[in-house]
Amino acid sequence: MIKNNRTRKRLHLIPLILGGYGAFLGFGLTALGLAEMNEWIGIVRLLIGIGMAGFGLLGIWDGVRDLVRPDRRPEQAPASQFILTDTSGNKSSLVTPEVLRGQIGILAESGEPKHFDIQVLPPLSAGEHGLLNQVLCIYHGNIIFVAFFEMPKDGYRIYQKSTEPDTAVEWMKQLLAGIPDFSGWENIEIKARQDEGAVSQNEDNTWRDESGICSDETDTSQESVESFWHQLLTSQKGQLNCWHQLLVIFGESWHDEHKFFSARDVELAIEGIHERKYLKAVLEWGAGAVDLFPGVQNDLMVIWRANDTKRGDTRFLA
Repeated sequence: MIKNNRTRKRLHLIPLILGGYGAFLGFGLTALGLAEMNEWIGIVRLLIGIGMAGFGLLGIWDGVRDLVRPDRRPEQAPASQFILTDTSGNKSSLVTPEVLRGQIGILAESGEPKHFDIQVLPPLSAGEHGLLNQVLCIYHGNIIFVAFFEMPKDGYRIYQKSTEPDTAVEWMKQLLAGIPDFSGWENIEIKARQDEGAVSQNEDNTWRDESGICSDETDTSQESVESFWHQLLTSQKGQLNCWHQLLVIFGESWHDEHKFFSARDVELAIEGIHERKYLKAVLEWGAGAVDLFPGVQNDLMVIWRANDTKRGDTRFLA
């Protein structure tokens, strides 16, 4: 009784048959009423016929409406929020193509090593590449993009692509629209791990900026892009840490882990500890971590675990 096709549209036969029968009777009574308009019975038949014809047409429409109505638009995924850390280190949630075009212009015109990055919340699914967490952009002869993907089982993967400034702006527009194209991107994580031993020999020439990204003071334009990115994205032990972040909140017999959170979430966790709602909170950021828990006299105890990458040891400050 039901006819389905690929779009799941169907024909409702019962209202269609009843509607057709009612419309047939209605038009018949209407014709008889028009023929006998001089008598009162003709007027009654005319009114009843019009009513039956109307209900009949309504039944016909109910039977075929699923076939003739336009296709429903597919449900769109919830819009992602983009957090921009510009070339000056300022964060903003106002991310537009014009703003990104200006940032790319700053990179192309500046002679100093600058970069900006975009964090995607929640992570954007990119098919076989994984979940897109963050995109880093620098200028190294061309505009170079580095995309960080989270894999369900394999941790993180890193892809890069070098392009012209105009093409970079167009790709940024695709990213903001939620449909970035990663065809032609190169996986550089494997190459970075292979070069781990070579880069670790230059520990004395390395430094770490406030964002937790490593670089080399003696970096020259002759170095390969792979080596450059390895120094930029890895610590001296070759482990990626600049993108690691985790907030864990502990209760009486439970704990919640948050891989993606804002500064306000950390504030709420601290307020919850102060109000004795939570027992403890742990904030992991890069290679370091901060433990927060109630103190002795209504204060807050904070223990900071800081890693000294040059010496390879760990310090705890309370």
